[in-house]
Amino acid sequence: MEKIINKPIVETFGWLKVGGTKVTLPDRTISKTIVLPKGAAQTLYFEDDGALISLVAELSEEASLTVVLVRHANTAEKCFSDLQVNCKENARFHVIRVILGGQRSYDNFSVTLEGRGSSFQADIGYQLTGTEQYDVNCEAIHLGKRTESNIRSLGVLSQNAEKLLRGTIDFRTGCSGSVGGETEDVLLLDDTVVNKTVPTILCTEEDVSGNHGATIGRPDEQVLKYMASRGIEEDVAIKLMARAKLDAVIEKIPDEDLKQKIREENGWK
Repeated sequence: MEKIINKPIVETFGWLKVGGTKVTLPDRTISKTIVLPKGAAQTLYFEDDGALISLVAELSEEASLTVVLVRHANTAEKCFSDLQVNCKENARFHVIRVILGGQRSYDNFSVTLEGRGSSFQADIGYQLTGTEQYDVNCEAIHLGKRTESNIRSLGVLSQNAEKLLRGTIDFRTGCSGSVGGETEDVLLLDDTVVNKTVPTILCTEEDVSGNHGATIGRPDEQVLKYMASRGIEEDVAIKLMARAKLDAVIEKIPDEDLKQKIREENGWK
């Protein structure tokens, strides 16, 4: 089935070509609907295998949900995830996304912070090379008072890899005292990569704080010179810098065995 996915909350300039992506969805879907009762905590793990992962979650007061999504390297199938989460008072949602490779990866994370004091944290880490592509839409909709969102993305692009990140923080009327932030750190290893970042902050409420910061570019020459002075060759230094990006997200995964599996897959000790 062909469908336009990853449409942002508001349209932007057409020439940017970031208003959504037309794809053919897989026939197989892994669907899950959960309602966490008051104070409950749960962690879900998904390892992409070519299916569409669809999750709808309702988090009651003070409930906590963590979702870990991992895509391993050298997988040819297209991978999709669609997470729709609603958080009641003081509920917490955390998504940890790790992409080690794969030709086409698509993610949509839409979180509504309905209840007072609810929060959303997204940690996204990726390394792409060759002609691999990653397309992600991440949105935090603030409705309740004193809600908090933090979208963090760390990645490495090389050769002809492409990445498109749409990050939206939407402060709606009534969410006074809320805070939202987007940060991104992308290491570009070749001039032929394509990196698109579309940060958006929407606001119809006065008493809020929203910010965005990005560090995007090639390896720092001063850092490379410093490492060279310590006997570390440039190609090794760049690998260490790239590893640090992804490992900062991998470290967030609660499962030690899965963390070790990912690191071994990358040839890390």
